[in-house]
Amino acid sequence: MTISGPKLVRSLGRRGWAVLVLLLVAPSLITLLLRAVPALDLVHESVTFHLFVVSGITGLAFFIALVTTLAAARDRRAAPVLLALGCVSIGALMLAHGLTTPGVGDRPLNMWVGRLPTVAITGFALFVLAATASERGKVKRFVARFPRATLLVGLSALTLGAGAIAADPTMLWGTAPFPGEEQVSTVLALGGGLLLLAVGARHWRRWRLGLDRVELSLVLACWLSADAVTSLKLGELWRLSWWDYHAYLLAGFAAAAWAVMVGLRRGRSAQRAVESISLRDPLEHIDRGSPEALHALTAAVEAKDPYTHGHSARVARLAVSIGQRLGLDPDTLRRLAQGAQLHDIGKIGVPDGILNKPAELTREEWEWIRAHPQVGWEIASRAPSLHDALGVVRHHHERWDGSGYPDGKREQDIPQGARIAAVADVWDALSSDRAYRPAWPADQALSHVVAGSGVLFDPACVEAFVDVLGDEHLWPERVDLDPAALIAAAEACHRLTAGGIRRAG
Repeated sequence: MTISGPKLVRSLGRRGWAVLVLLLVAPSLITLLLRAVPALDLVHESVTFHLFVVSGITGLAFFIALVTTLAAARDRRAAPVLLALGCVSIGALMLAHGLTTPGVGDRPLNMWVGRLPTVAITGFALFVLAATASERGKVKRFVARFPRATLLVGLSALTLGAGAIAADPTMLWGTAPFPGEEQVSTVLALGGGLLLLAVGARHWRRWRLGLDRVELSLVLACWLSADAVTSLKLGELWRLSWWDYHAYLLAGFAAAAWAVMVGLRRGRSAQRAVESISLRDPLEHIDRGSPEALHALTAAVEAKDPYTHGHSARVARLAVSIGQRLGLDPDTLRRLAQGAQLHDIGKIGVPDGILNKPAELTREEWEWIRAHPQVGWEIASRAPSLHDALGVVRHHHERWDGSGYPDGKREQDIPQGARIAAVADVWDALSSDRAYRPAWPADQALSHVVAGSGVLFDPACVEAFVDVLGDEHLWPERVDLDPAALIAAAEACHRLTAGGIRRAG
């Protein structure tokens, strides 16, 4: 699910930009206002309170790290390992920051107390960026191959390093800045802040697909940590403009800890609680957030017709891939996937003898088949949680030239999701074994679908479909189809002949 910069920006959507403004721009403006009006930038110098706040941040970060570590111990995926290390970076280094504060015990004035927050936030940014990177990347492949060793080495390095600095804050240029320190600190802060913005946008996209609490909490943790960078660099020691960055870190990790805790209570395992961070497939995110009614109805359809077992899931997966090629936003992809999964629920009302009949259908039997989009729409419309699926369920048999059913819609009047699902539905039906015919060869099925472009199918959807299959090195051939063959390709399993209505193939 790694996407390019421009697409990442577009994937935020209006709500994403609104949240980003609320979480980033508004706090930055508050910090600037406090610095511009000293009377508002009140002083609160309390070493004890500082240590208390830092301990809260540390505790929350370590709690998330513990849960993700337990999940990583059972799951060889790299994401929970890297997220655990990111949280330990915050937890261990912020604790060292608190313990190196002059006035805590006999701690002298030192440089580390100011360095550690920047290093902690930058480390968190790098680890969570790696956690959302492609599974084919070298880092994630290495971590997935050696998850426990990576955890052990990473945890040891972070905790021992933080412990050594806390024990002796004068070590390693602890009493004076090293050459170019101000420039290095600025680069780290700026780089870490930009990375957190990008990673937060990735988690926002995932949240829009699956509406998972953990994904939303990671958005808050990333973007509020970016706020912390701004406050850290612009704020003045012991003033509100400086205390802000502690508040942002505390709020961000509190939100993440709460989401993980809710996940633990519901899933009753660490692996289930943070499962979403390991999911790469958009459809997996969508399925995770889909209503139970959707899964129940899909299972009922497939139990009724064993020949179409897996058909709904395959159509949904292909439809999402086509939608991604068309640049659909996450909310639209979620509606598309749910509609595609439910597109055949109306067949619950079709008698088994008609649904699996290997011979010709009578006109009365054909009317049962033609009714299934409207019957499915009526079923889905009774459940408010399935409202987003209605357009695809009702209109997936409409055709570009207006020859489809139930409403005879044409071209752009057909909902886009239904136009996409129509292509995916026909392809899967033609390339799968059915009770009344064997599967068509892939090249033959593809060529027939392409031949229907601009007649039965939206040309843009067919073009995106061909691009998707092109990734599997499958390309169409030029074929001349008669009308009966075109209808067979469109209906996926029915066509009209001189002798009546019989199954395709």
